[in-house]
Amino acid sequence: ALDMLRVTNTLRGYDDVWLIGPNCPGIITPAQCKIGIMPGHIHKKGRVGVVSRSGTLTYEAVGQLTELGIGQSSAVGIGGDPINGLKHIDVMQAFNDDPETDAVIMIGEIGGPDEADAARWCQAHMKKPVVGFIAGVTAPPGKRMGHAGALISGGADTADAKLAIMEECGFKVTRNPSEMGKLLKALL
Repeated sequence: ALDMLRVTNTLRGYDDVWLIGPNCPGIITPAQCKIGIMPGHIHKKGRVGVVSRSGTLTYEAVGQLTELGIGQSSAVGIGGDPINGLKHIDVMQAFNDDPETDAVIMIGEIGGPDEADAARWCQAHMKKPVVGFIAGVTAPPGKRMGHAGALISGGADTADAKLAIMEECGFKVTRNPSEMGKLLKALL
């Protein structure tokens, strides 16, 4: 964590530099650019953005969209570590400003304020529909789940609390990851 603290502090003065990760699958804009380890064959060029702290759930959302004939403008895996570069809010701002993105799937996890901060920003600024999912509904408080950042420390960073905030902020939420693609398709 100390190394990432040094990196993020060094990059603070550079507004035109994005740090993706650590501990993430990278970013892909289908048929244009791929940085990282995302499996290119599951992606399809299109107009839906995907942002996630979980690599596996990124692939799940993209796979569902592609099976439904819905392509992606970009998919961004931001990683689940507690000290990281891009946050959900950064990617949501970029998708909101992107004329090639018509809708977004935002996937989060237990622990930390990142998803709630992004949801509140979206409520005030987002012009595009958003589907939200938070992994860890059954996670017990105080137990680390997978990523170093996936640790519930208080009531506001549970999956249920984050899903409620997302819903209050206008997201269409699902508690079942297998429904992300279908829910997004219903919004188009």
